[in-house]
Amino acid sequence: MKKVREESVKMFMVLMFTLLPMYYSDNYYNILNDKRDVFWLFSRILFAVIAVSLCVSLILTIRKRECLKNMRVQLSKICALDVVMLIFAILAVISTAYSADIGNSLSGENAWDVGTQMIVCSVIVYFIISRCYSGKGDLWVYLYAGTAAVLTIGIIDRLGYDFLVMHDEIPLQYNIFISTIGNVNFWAGYLSMLIPFFMLAVLFTKNRFAKFFIYLFLLAAYFSLFITLTNTTYIGVGIATLFIVWYSLCDVKRLKNLAVNGILFAIAGGIAEFLWRNPCTPRPIDTDSVSRLLLEHHLYLLPGILGIVILVLLLLGAVCPEKIRTKADNLVERMISKFWIWLIMVGIIGTVFYIIYNYNLKLFNFRGSIWYFSFMGFCDGTLWQKLLGVGPALLDTVTQAQIAKADFYVEWNWLYCTAHNDLLEYLVTMGVFGAACKLLMYILPFVMYARGKERKPEKAAVLAALVGYIGQGLFTGPYILTYVFYIILLGVMCAYDRMEKAKGAKA
Repeated sequence: MKKVREESVKMFMVLMFTLLPMYYSDNYYNILNDKRDVFWLFSRILFAVIAVSLCVSLILTIRKRECLKNMRVQLSKICALDVVMLIFAILAVISTAYSADIGNSLSGENAWDVGTQMIVCSVIVYFIISRCYSGKGDLWVYLYAGTAAVLTIGIIDRLGYDFLVMHDEIPLQYNIFISTIGNVNFWAGYLSMLIPFFMLAVLFTKNRFAKFFIYLFLLAAYFSLFITLTNTTYIGVGIATLFIVWYSLCDVKRLKNLAVNGILFAIAGGIAEFLWRNPCTPRPIDTDSVSRLLLEHHLYLLPGILGIVILVLLLLGAVCPEKIRTKADNLVERMISKFWIWLIMVGIIGTVFYIIYNYNLKLFNFRGSIWYFSFMGFCDGTLWQKLLGVGPALLDTVTQAQIAKADFYVEWNWLYCTAHNDLLEYLVTMGVFGAACKLLMYILPFVMYARGKERKPEKAAVLAALVGYIGQGLFTGPYILTYVFYIILLGVMCAYDRMEKAKGAKA
């Protein structure tokens, strides 16, 4: 029965990595519902298979009179993240039960389909994967295949070759929707997770051809950063890169990989600048503020130059005497590690001060107004609403009430259905307790990674993807595709931690 559960989880993950990003039925009109339906269908099949398997296992355990022993084993496997996830699901149910619109809160219809049903279902998926994922078999190949297909379509799409004929009925909104993902903000969240993952995937990929294709994928992904009209991808990938740089400082192989990624970014920027300055495609390349800054001032070359410098230094270090090389490595590692920690701290503080100093309602494409009305709605709520929220997916009820009170003109009313900030979203919809759980869901994977004795690239790649999700979540609300990926990777992270503990116990 254990084998059945493992294979079921593998198949579910394969379908989520490949079918979920690719599937759509009516171009962009029902694309959110399409992806929701795919997740619902295969998650329910997974639940049924796991339930039957567990029932059979329970019967066999009762016959062997090992029920109490197995219960103790399972209870010993419970970790802090398990408790947080369970509490989060319970809070969602309670918040919905006392909300003003139970139906919409359950379905999430007004908030990109991430309602209580989605939250509870995803928590169950997390527990199944965290217990049944074995780490056997190269499942990441399917993740690469699905992402590569979506990325290829997205680039071709953005250059003006609409071979799927998805933009015909929305020509004025061509730049807002992309590939088989949908809104460019959803695309940003998707790439913010996948690019950091594949930046480290090379380190645990043994096949040379596979490594070559991963680097080719990264080149295409970096190119898409420049030509897609969204800045949030830079934020998600940038924050994840801070972790990747720190991870790469203490190992030559990792440093080489980091240097290659810097060079690939520079090459992608060069291609994007050429096409930007010399339009030769059906649709000229348009750029957002960050891309325009990088291309106009050739700033995209800096990671490439730094990558070349790193490779040269590594080459020079290889021909130095071993004693000199060891001392130099230790010195550089200590200096750069400390410098990088301070750089991250200064960057975070600087960003906070920048937002506070430059804050206005039009900040970050009207996100300033969304954050303002969301937070004011939280402040004006009852004590119950402050603690447990107004109900998942019901943020629009709060923002619309605040807009009406302030007599504020809203040009794009649909923007206010989510807070465009993950923590703020759950602070309003699930209260202080829900936001605290969400914050712990961010922190605990770092704790798992830090306390582990083995810093395997697979584990680091999963954590990098989670960091990318957190980064883009500062400016984007929960979306079903990225939310599902996030939950799956949380489960995998917990599975890695569980397997490492089991290995340590055997040793």
